[in-house]
Amino acid sequence: MGKASRRWALRAAACVAVAAMLPGAAFAFTCDGSERTIEISAGQNVGGGEPGYEALDLHAREVVLTFDDGPDAETTPRILDMLREACVRAAFFVLGGQAEEHPNLLKRELAEGHTVGGHTMSHADLSEETFAAATRDILEGFVPVEAVGADASLFRFPHLASTPELLAWLNARGMAAVGADIDPRDWSGDPPDQTLKRLTDQLMARGGGIILLHDNQPNTVKLLPGLLAFLDREGYAVVRLAGAPAQRQLASGKPR
Repeated sequence: MGKASRRWALRAAACVAVAAMLPGAAFAFTCDGSERTIEISAGQNVGGGEPGYEALDLHAREVVLTFDDGPDAETTPRILDMLREACVRAAFFVLGGQAEEHPNLLKRELAEGHTVGGHTMSHADLSEETFAAATRDILEGFVPVEAVGADASLFRFPHLASTPELLAWLNARGMAAVGADIDPRDWSGDPPDQTLKRLTDQLMARGGGIILLHDNQPNTVKLLPGLLAFLDREGYAVVRLAGAPAQRQLASGKPR
């Protein structure tokens, strides 16, 4: 057996172990790389239902896991460990300053099949900034993302606060914005079980969608096992997001 085959065998064994603890996991999650991926093209801003955004083409009982505001040296590795064990891939929208401090965590996210997108350098509400300041913040936030080999293709506005002008600017540069359908406010400091209930209530009401979490929050680390167990038990599939290859280009505007 070659090295690649051994790696897949080990990963599959890990999934079997998780399946033993989470009944039905073999039906909800897959370890063979065959999970569905949706590619987002420039201008195809998705999630949330705000003007300029469209619904992501998800099937019934499909979700996308997204994490903002990392990477964090303490919490992000623990979240990555759990996602790896469950054979689940997510999208991480990282802050430029955090990414500069922890490039190895971005590299790990990419190596484990996750998507890495931008989230600005400063986490300012861009709808309250001048156009020049807002676009500079976006570009600066993408610099450490591109430095580790990720594409400047997907972006999430801090506080989900976009404007038509900034959306048009992003789209003209080959990028797309990702909103959220389910926001349990995991940053609020509520107990993990309370936040998880808020999340699952929203999810059951909608039947699926893009879930917004934060990988710099200790309470999110605590609620994630319960969320993965819930998704497994209820037969949800986790879909991976990616930027469409034909639209990928540098944040500077220079095509690859």
